[in-house]
Parts: sequence; C-alpha cells; structure tokens
Amino acid sequence: MIKFEPGKAEEGGTLRAAGSEDSTLIGPELVLKGELVSEEDIYLRGRVEGNISTSGSLYIDPTGHVKGDITAENVVVEGSIEGTVIAAQKFELRPSGRIQGDIRASVVAIAENSFLRGRVLATERVSTQATPVVRRRAERK
Repeated sequence: MIKFEPGKAEEGGTLRAAGSEDSTLIGPELVLKGELVSEEDIYLRGRVEGNISTSGSLYIDPTGHVKGDITAENVVVEGSIEGTVIAAQKFELRPSGRIQGDIRASVVAIAENSFLRGRVLATERVSTQATPVVRRRAERK
C-alpha cells in the first residue's frame, strides 16, 4: 500500500503500513481542525487544518490536504500542502503533489509535473526542535 520507505536515510528505515501499531491513519472523510502532535508515523488521507508535528514520518496521500505548518522526520507529498514544511531528513514531492509554502530539509526531491510555489532550503541537517513532541512513549503506557 505504501511505497515510501524513509526512516533515517542512512539506516534505510521504513514507514510501516497504515494501521500498523506504530502509525496513525487519518481517513479520507476526516477533517481535523487544530494541532496534531505525534511520535508515530502519520498516513494522511483526509484534511488537517492546523499544524502537524511528528518525530516520525508523514505521508500525504493524493486525497490528503494540510493547511498549516509541518515538522517531521520525513515528509512525502502526493496530496497538497498550504504551509511551511521542516523535514529533519527528507522531503519528497511526488508528481501529483502540490505545495504552496517553503521547504527546509536535509534532502529534497521534487518530481517532474508536481507543483511548488515557495522557497527550498536544503541543508546538511535540519533542526526540528522548533516544535518539540511533548509526550514520550513511556508516558503513554
């Protein structure tokens, strides 16, 4: 179902399939208004109107839309974003993807036929400390 396998680029990590124990699925009929903070990978098929912050990866399906800023380890976009994206490792804009906003990431991949209106800053290592994830896994148990 998911062809995106980022994790830490140097370790060859993977984004687990939506619905697995370490990922969050936001379905196509869901509209979330407000801030989304997670330590898990997020697979977005619906709409988020607010900022997203995850210490995992974010995959935006072709039906997914974000109107807000994103901070994540890795971001893959097949849907659309209106906002700034900060990816600690990799940002990938696929052919069906659209973004109106700036991108900061260590590695940036922009496919032919995708849409980008904004600036791109690719640096050696991007800090995602601006929006820290508040909870730790141990605190949830």
